[in-house]
Amino acid sequence: MEWLIRQQEIRKDFHWLWLVLPILGAIFLGIVCILFFLSLFMGREEDTSISTESEVSSAFPQEARKYLSLYQEAGRKYGVPWEILAAIHKVETDFGRDLSVSSVGASGHTQFMDKTWVGWSYPGGTRLGDLPDSVDITNPKLIAKYGGMGVDANGDGKANPYDPVDAIHATAKYLAANHSKGEDWFAPNGPVYDYNHDYQNYVLKVKRYAEQFVVATTANTSIPGDGFLFPVVGGKITSPYGMRVNPVTGVHRMHEGVDIGKGRGVPIMAADDGVVVENRAASGYGWMIVIQHANGLRTLYAHMYKEDVKVRVGNQVSRGHVIALMGSNGRSTGPHLHFEIHRNGAPIDPMPFIKR
Repeated sequence: MEWLIRQQEIRKDFHWLWLVLPILGAIFLGIVCILFFLSLFMGREEDTSISTESEVSSAFPQEARKYLSLYQEAGRKYGVPWEILAAIHKVETDFGRDLSVSSVGASGHTQFMDKTWVGWSYPGGTRLGDLPDSVDITNPKLIAKYGGMGVDANGDGKANPYDPVDAIHATAKYLAANHSKGEDWFAPNGPVYDYNHDYQNYVLKVKRYAEQFVVATTANTSIPGDGFLFPVVGGKITSPYGMRVNPVTGVHRMHEGVDIGKGRGVPIMAADDGVVVENRAASGYGWMIVIQHANGLRTLYAHMYKEDVKVRVGNQVSRGHVIALMGSNGRSTGPHLHFEIHRNGAPIDPMPFIKR
């Protein structure tokens, strides 16, 4: 009798279990669906971190538009800003319109040396990486064996530097392989410099094109709440922004910043918090420093002497930090600071931004 009672109690317990199981299953399924849709949403958000069609500036050349989706595709795959790929394509071969082999043997849309394409462990070749024409550098198996940068991106069985799809993907692969997280793509000894070791005439040229090809969002180019700091205490504007007759050359041309006079050796301050991205000799500017600010703007300081510079590339500087002393280096008629503000890679009038 006790056994029978116990069986009935067990059946009652299982009866409740069968009622609860469907409810638990429905809750579990609901959670899975929510997580699935959240993952899709987050995936779409992540894709927008790479520049899209809406961010292409009006300065992006019409002849390069046919490659835009290719730049973006390769950029997303390797985590490289697409505008850098476009700028390299422009500088190297004018978007594939000049595919002649370079004087040192670089070839294709983005001008790879043979051994960079196939792999530097491949035996033979010149010191600069040129290989005999008998070597099939388009062979993916050869590239895989010797660890080259060549890519068969379109899946046609050949990794061809003269194929724009393969070439652009290979360039993205190369830049990504030489980039560290958080590193400035255009830093001295950075990824673009690794591509071509001429900082002045190559890296900075690629940088200028890359900045021209995209439009920074309004949110990233706002003026600091209290404006930029006037970079020289007690300094006076001796030449404003705008068209003028250059006092050295006598040529009527655009003055892309303001000149601030005070005296040799006077401290020059950072106009706002930021990171030093350039610190170098610069022809008519003598010596110049460029600071990247969190709002997307850049400030440029020129005519200092190298020995009077107090910062290095990569330094974090705060508003008012002394970065150099006033000089008269380069094309200059006397001690002064030439000061510029850049937005989207182009100089703008500094005065509306400066708080004195």
